[in-house]
Amino acid sequence: MALNSFKKASIHVDGPGMYTTIQDAGRVGYQQYGMPVAGPMDSESYLLGQALVGNKEPLGALECTVLPPTLMVQGTCIVAFTGADMHPTINNIVVPRYIPFICHEGDIISGSFSQCGVRMYIAFSGGIDVPTINGSVSTHTKAKIGGLEGRPLQAGDQFGIKAFTRDEVNVCDFYDGHNLFNIALYNRGGRECHEPLRVVLGNQAKYFTEKGIKTFGSKIYTLTVQCDRMGFRLDGPVIEHIDGADIISDGAVFGSIQVPSDGNPIVLMADRQTTGGYTKIGTVITADLPRLSQLPVGDGIHFDIISVEEAQAIYRTYMKRLHKRIQLAHEQSVYAFNVT
Repeated sequence: MALNSFKKASIHVDGPGMYTTIQDAGRVGYQQYGMPVAGPMDSESYLLGQALVGNKEPLGALECTVLPPTLMVQGTCIVAFTGADMHPTINNIVVPRYIPFICHEGDIISGSFSQCGVRMYIAFSGGIDVPTINGSVSTHTKAKIGGLEGRPLQAGDQFGIKAFTRDEVNVCDFYDGHNLFNIALYNRGGRECHEPLRVVLGNQAKYFTEKGIKTFGSKIYTLTVQCDRMGFRLDGPVIEHIDGADIISDGAVFGSIQVPSDGNPIVLMADRQTTGGYTKIGTVITADLPRLSQLPVGDGIHFDIISVEEAQAIYRTYMKRLHKRIQLAHEQSVYAFNVT
């Protein structure tokens, strides 16, 4: 069966999960005015979800943390689950990630505690319909903007899914377990998550002793309970400064590694502040940020210092691979599976 037009649907939140927010690509271009970017922690999983449901531009989706919400569908919509493995379910049937599913009136979307990774994304064809602020619907809870009143979802919330028109959507019988995209090409988790995080040292590395830099690049650091969407505080051997940790505040980017006076690094994440006044020893490269975002509290990580030229080569390879995966996901999006 082929469908090409979906009327506006809505989603009722029966249960909010542990920390579920609405995110899109973020508020790009406003940091100079003091507006934080927000957006997805794992941009790779987010973008693949958008492609799988046929969205040609990044639209509002749900970012779920550790435990997904329980949602009731009112109308008809297409959904896809990407990122952490939270055993997503539709009407209590476990469905695979990285495959689009069609949901009908009264269907229940849910899942369970994550088996691998920390953040799962639920993408909807057409995107989530909430007010736009500075060109984005992304939730930034500390600033209390975006999404639903600038906060995580709560039980009883309701939000719309925009009407959506596609050239063709083929609605297929229940998923039979055969899908090369999901099985062979991409699956979050496993040994890759615990490989070193590659870092490029910045100009402020000159504020650290040679011993401090060596410590940073050779020791294990643990993700503490003080890890959230703003930043990951790490615990481990002290990174030694030459003469204090304070600098004149300057711009902060996703992956910047601040080292305050206690010598323990803080990796700035999606909800980072726009500027910061602690010395930054370096920056985690773009290709490794999705991996970092999926690591749980208590995990040990270590940093591998690389050159700018190495980082650029890795970036080119990574983006080429990501674009290929996004293209495959768009090809997959012409098929939506029924669950029952």
